Amino acid sequence: MLTHRGFSAWIVVDGKPLPEYLIAINGRKNIVSCWIPSEEGKNFAVHWKDHGGKVDTCSFITLDGFVVPGRFLFGEGTTFREGVRTSPSTERPFVFQKVDETSEALSESSTKDVGMITLRIKRVSRVEARPANPMQELPTTLLGKRKAGDFRISFGNEKVTPERHGETWSVVAHDKGSKKPETYVSFVFRYRSREFLETQGIATDPEPEPAPTPPKRAPVRRIVSAPLSAPPLAPPRKKAKLAVIPGHLGPGHFPRVYDTRRAVSCRGEPQKLYPLPGPLTPDSPWADSADSSPVVGYGQLSSGTDGTD
Repeated sequence: MLTHRGFSAWIVVDGKPLPEYLIAINGRKNIVSCWIPSEEGKNFAVHWKDHGGKVDTCSFITLDGFVVPGRFLFGEGTTFREGVRTSPSTERPFVFQKVDETSEALSESSTKDVGMITLRIKRVSRVEARPANPMQELPTTLLGKRKAGDFRISFGNEKVTPERHGETWSVVAHDKGSKKPETYVSFVFRYRSREFLETQGIATDPEPEPAPTPPKRAPVRRIVSAPLSAPPLAPPRKKAKLAVIPGHLGPGHFPRVYDTRRAVSCRGEPQKLYPLPGPLTPDSPWADSADSSPVVGYGQLSSGTDGTD
């Protein structure tokens, strides 16, 4: 889309805007130009938009030097033109065609506008209604000098369109001091075959976009929360520490061991860690003579309630 001085213009084929290459702006003459690809047999339409200038405008479209009327815009909005009227209810559409060897050139026509679609927009003030312009006679020969294989603008088969209004507007220049409406902004579309544009380095096909990669799923952290009223969790249970009681053991006997971990408990009956061959007495041969306690070999539990591991 070409944009300048509050207006935009573009060419549409098959319902889609054509790509524009090498856009250039001449700020002194208020001309915006570009290159567009053309395809044989394709109808096209010229679209333009007033972005809200709040001034009435009229427009004219030049096709290879042949001028056709545009449309009015009343200070804002979008419009388009896709053909030339041949009767109040019919028109012939704009179409790209290739020049063949039998095409006859119109030598007296200007060659400076050949290969160009130009939209000229003028700011005006409406005066009064007047009868509509008479129908135009379309050119029957090739405009300008072209060689076989070049593209040109032609007009397609006649088709029915909405009835044309029988009146139009008389206008004067909007800008004070101007004797006639002057061109406020011009949009120039130079059309050529895609092959020509690519060969000349004007158009290059964009690189294909890589297929989108599905995003990696972030690891989900599962958090289990305890109820507010839940009691505190008990510390992990530690493995009991065992101590070996040195002593004189007879052959075939294992050393006695006891639990050295202090546990919170009331005093209770001692429990044997290992079964003994008989009752334990000071005179028993399996008694540990290294300790004077008569209950060596019994697990000793703390009598208090303040012990910890």
